[in-house]
Amino acid sequence: MKKLVLSVITIILTTLAIVMFIYFYPKKVNINAQGIKYRLGTELLESEKLVNVNIEGKLYKNIFGERKFEGNIDIAGEEIPVPLDQRKLNILITNEGAGVINYPYFTYRKDNGATNGSHTYQYGTLVFNNDFTKVTILVSDQNKSKDNSGIGWNSESGQMITAPASSRIEAISITNEITEKFLKGLKLK
Repeated sequence: MKKLVLSVITIILTTLAIVMFIYFYPKKVNINAQGIKYRLGTELLESEKLVNVNIEGKLYKNIFGERKFEGNIDIAGEEIPVPLDQRKLNILITNEGAGVINYPYFTYRKDNGATNGSHTYQYGTLVFNNDFTKVTILVSDQNKSKDNSGIGWNSESGQMITAPASSRIEAISITNEITEKFLKGLKLK
């Protein structure tokens, strides 16, 4: 009888260890797709352009179900005023599948290499679907917010990058699909 109880306990603990390993093991994220950069609304339709979106990293989950993405996001043609060696991101992901793309970085003095200052560059908000195959970025307009706080995005004329997509119609459809929880049902146009 002791052997049977010990075998059952061993099987249960082994199964539990395997399930926990699968649940907590970081998931590899690798998106290299054509996307489209566009502005919401109907007045600026000519601002659409195809872009290559490359997202590489890992998605981690802790015991409380909180997720974070660690890795790099590169959008062809986008100017990011952050040194290349400081572009690794650490993005906390909300339950709605969204996280702020924030680049903290340092500048250094040329004469002695000492730290000159610390800065933060907010690129926008990343929103993705559950399996990280579709992504949209709500791109912050630098120095264009209504209250002059320096950074802004709005649902009527904000810039977007969506991948994979080859047309504005496809991009808006994907964006509305994956931002439904984050934007509380608001449909973008």
